Amino acid sequence: MIDDEQRPRYWLQTFLLALGMVALIVICAFVLPLFTAELNTDTLLSFPLGYFFAAQGVMLVLIVSVYWSGSRQAETDRKFGATEDL
Repeated sequence: MIDDEQRPRYWLQTFLLALGMVALIVICAFVLPLFTAELNTDTLLSFPLGYFFAAQGVMLVLIVSVYWSGSRQAETDRKFGATEDL
């Protein structure tokens, strides 16, 4: 159980983590595709670089970031005693 005095710090850390994840998703899903035309002038593994980043890189970044944020939130939960363990 989280103490009342620690609750604002816990929610601040949780909110900042969620805000960072939303910002990363917005950047990967909406901002980076705007630059694919410039990236397509180069190739990687005989694919246009913009296509390669859109197809492989963005998905890999999102999968890794979801795992990282889950482990970071679990660490925050343990730090403040908000675990589900009995």
